[in-house]
This record gives sequence, structure tokens and C-alpha cells, in this order.
Amino acid sequence: MLRILTTTCFLSHAVAKTSPYSFSLSTFSPEGRIQQIEFAGKAVDNGPPCAAITTSDGVVLAKAYKKGEKALVVKDHSLHILRVTETTIATYAGLPADFRSLVDAARTIAIEHERTNGFAPSASMLANEIGRRVQERTQRGGFRPYGCSLLLASPSSLYRIDPSGWVAPLKACAAGAGSASIQADLATILESDEDGATATRRLVELLAADGRGVAVAAVSSDEP
Repeated sequence: MLRILTTTCFLSHAVAKTSPYSFSLSTFSPEGRIQQIEFAGKAVDNGPPCAAITTSDGVVLAKAYKKGEKALVVKDHSLHILRVTETTIATYAGLPADFRSLVDAARTIAIEHERTNGFAPSASMLANEIGRRVQERTQRGGFRPYGCSLLLASPSSLYRIDPSGWVAPLKACAAGAGSASIQADLATILESDEDGATATRRLVELLAADGRGVAVAAVSSDEP
């Protein structure tokens, strides 16, 4: 009997510490917060980092990942940076399955736009449409927010889409674990106005900590 009472007290204490607003996407807390979106942001912050930077040669994306056993990995195959259209690529920080879902949605948007209008959508149009869909997931019951931040790059532009649906055009950015210090280093790289090859090397150096692997891709006007 004593053991049962102790367990009950422990569970009551745990429940008391949980906010009644933390499970709802359609209810603001008294502080004006939607906590499920904040939790999605934590999923981003806990994931291996990614970074991107614009250079005179185009835009470079880099994504850190945990190395697997070499014998089990398919050579020259990566799911960390994916092509969205012929001129846009994307990477992420956070949940990889959510990233793939957003890339699939972006590809569908691009196909439908080209079929209707006869030309491919711009990176700006794609980013804003993805952001709209992500934001819709923050105000509908029965869904959860996407647990990733998406970096979308074309030869001349870079966009970040966060779990809240916030979309921003940027010259450089980082997301994921340790992104604050990485962004400070990116500012230094931008100021030095380095070419694509040098920027790529420095991005790899920034992300290759703790024995992590780094996937890198660049998109430029010279090649899709």
C-alpha cells in the first residue's frame, strides 16, 4: 500500500509540472505562447547542425550527420541534401522524416506550378508556399508542427523556413545544435567575400565536430 501511494504522489507531481496548454495547437497559454511550436523548435535545436552561405559562385549548403558503419553505407548516396527542382536544393536541421515530407511537398508544388504556368517556380515562390503549408500545421487540431527547419537554396538566393512557418531570405544561416556559434563564424566568412571552394572548405570545418560526417552541395548559375 505504501508503494502505491508513493507512486501516485510521484505521478501527481509530474502531472502538476506539465502545462495544460502544452498539448494544444489551437490554444494560447496565458503567456501568449503555443508550446507545441516551441517543442518543435527544440527538435531542431537538438539535431545535428546544417549551414548555408551565399558566395560569388552561388550558394553552398552543408549538413552534419552521424557517421554510420562504412560497410553498411551506400557510397555517394546522401539523404541530407536533396534536389527540389533543377535549380533549387534543400537541407535541414531536426527530424529527417519531416524534411523528406516537406521536400516531397515542394516538388509537388513545383510540378503543378510548371504544368499550369509553363515555367518553373522561383525559389522565393517555393519558400513562401512551403512556409504557408508549414504554418497551417500550427493551427489545426489533430496535427503536429513539422519538427525541422528547412534551408532552400537557388543559385542567387537562400531561404530558411522554421516550424512556425516563418520564412526569411538570408545571405547565410545555420540551424541545429550549436548554430549560434556557427552563425558568428558565417558572418566572418561573409565579410571576407570568399569564393565557393573556400567557403565550402570552411563550412565543412565548422560542422565536422565530434567525428561527424558532413554532406556538402552547391548550386550555381553554371549548372543546375
